[in-house]
This record gives sequence, C-alpha cells and structure tokens, in this order.
Amino acid sequence: MGSDKLAALGVEIVRDYRDISVTGLSEVVAHIHHIRRAFDEVKAYIRTHRPDVVVLVDFPGFNMRIARFAHSLGIPVMYFIPPQVWAWKKGRLKKIKEYVKGVVCILPFEQELYRKEGVLSTYIGHPFAHTVKPGLSREDFLKSIDVPADRPILTIMPGSRQNEVARHIPVLSEIIRIIRSRRPGIAVLMPVAESIDEAKFAPFLKYLPGIIPIKGGAYNALAYCDAAIIASGSATLEAALLKAPTVIIYRISWFSYCIARLLVNVPFIGLPNIIAGKEVFPEHVQRLEAETIANTALSMIDKGRRHFAGELGSIIDKLKVEDSYGLAAGAIISILEKEQGNESLPQTS
Repeated sequence: MGSDKLAALGVEIVRDYRDISVTGLSEVVAHIHHIRRAFDEVKAYIRTHRPDVVVLVDFPGFNMRIARFAHSLGIPVMYFIPPQVWAWKKGRLKKIKEYVKGVVCILPFEQELYRKEGVLSTYIGHPFAHTVKPGLSREDFLKSIDVPADRPILTIMPGSRQNEVARHIPVLSEIIRIIRSRRPGIAVLMPVAESIDEAKFAPFLKYLPGIIPIKGGAYNALAYCDAAIIASGSATLEAALLKAPTVIIYRISWFSYCIARLLVNVPFIGLPNIIAGKEVFPEHVQRLEAETIANTALSMIDKGRRHFAGELGSIIDKLKVEDSYGLAAGAIISILEKEQGNESLPQTS
C-alpha cells in the first residue's frame, strides 16, 4: 500500500493510500468506508500471497490491525516507524510485543523504551538527516521561481492531507495578509505535497493570491526561506534539518482535539521540539490567532537564520546515523533469516 513514488520504483501497489490518509477521529469516521475497503483489500492480498515478511510503516490505527492479522497467519511482522507509544496509547506496547517481531526506530529515545518491554529494537537515526537537502543552489532556485535575491521569503506548508489543507488555508490567508501589510516585498512560497490531488487543491489557491506554488520543491523552499509556517508533521522535521526558522501550526476538529487532550501525554506536538526537549519552534495548536502567528514569523525574519542555527544543529546531531536505510534493511533481513532457520548470521541489537 503506497503511492506513485513506490510504483515508480517497480513496487506493486495493492492499494493507493491517499484516500485513507487522514488525521483526527471525526475525520477518520468520515473516511471509514475507504479505510474498511483498504483493510479488506490488504488482508485479502496477504492471505492469498503469504509474504515471507510484512513490513509496516507508521499509520498505527490501520497497521496494528494488519499486524494482528498477519501474526494470526504465522507471518513475521516488522514495524518501521512504530507507534508513538511514548506519546499516547501505551497499551499498544503489549500488542506490539505480541504481534511484532521487531521495530525499527527513527527517534533517539524510542529504542530503550521498546527494549525495556522486551521488543527487539533497532535505532537507525532519522533517514531525513541524510536525504533532506536542497536540489538547487540558492541562486538557481530563486531564478527558477523568478524571485530577486534581495526579497525576504516566507514558506508556508498547510499539510499533506486534504483535511489539513482545508483547515489551515483560511488562517494562512489572513496571516499572509498581515505580513504583507508590514513587508510588502515579501515572497510567499508554498510547496505542494505530491500526495495532494491538484484538482482538489486548486480551489484553495483563490484564498492565497500572489503566492508561488512549487510542486516537488519543498527542500529548496525551506533551505532558502527566511521563515516558515508549517502544519505539524514530518515537514517540521525537514525544516529543522534545513535550519529554517519555523512556526508550527495545527488544527483538527474540536471533537478530535478534546479527545487528543485526554490521551496525549507530551508537552509538544512538533518533532523538533520533542527531540530537543524544549520549544525551539513556537507552536500554535487549535486556536490559531493570525496576528500572533504573523508577529512570530516576522520576528524570526528579523532575527535571521543564524539565531536558530545552534539549536537546530543539536537536533541534527541527534538524528544523524550513518546508512539509516541500510540499517533498516539489515534489521528486516535478519528477522527473515531468523524466521527461515538461519541463526548463524548476526542479529539486530
């Protein structure tokens, strides 16, 4: 189950994930028929083809059910980017121990947590630490989008899911209006996630006149901006790795938010802040006050990227492990070898 990127590598896609990639409890309910259909299709494929190993990636609400199903068939399961049990639903630890042979962790504090529970775990660092880098020089990038080198740049990223875009675009529109009133020459860039259907995204652009949409150029837009406003998610970590001063925003339905407040046990929602153990990137969750967020972004622009370089450099150091994907592949292969009776080769630690 994946998208066009995997298909381009020759992977057989049983189910496109885009119509089930949603956040929030009420949002899941709205897409429940798609989710059920996807679950049935994936189960049918596993039952028919009996793979040697099932590798789950993130998406715990869906994937833990797949883990239980594969385990019931005697198929070994590996979990790459396992559930964030340190944040919520610690009860999942017992199920992971029961259904999953091993986990591949990408956050530095996760390995010990799983080891204490007796779950085989491998820390590989975060793959983003090696892959997240601009594809163009600053000069070439600015030429490609026709932005003069002396103009300040704000990058906005409303999210990679349709429901996130719908909730964030209205407040981003007001934030940009305020910022432009104080910095008339600012260039506003908006990388468009490849998972977003362009036809569905196009109607939102009318709320953002004058922005520069960029398809597939997020790393350049983050590497060379003066500040960014980003919906909480993996993009905030990309911003940290590219040392872009960032304001984190996030809004879900009030029902989902109230439930999350009862369940989630972390002081921050942004991965850079969780890793740093403090608020390096200011967070604005649910109550998104345009004036406050605009003021924060403008303050970041005034301070300059160097002001944040030290803090962001320490985050990068924690995440950078050589050959992350090679380590992940090695962990999966070792489980396969063990399951197939070859105990003589080294196992993951």
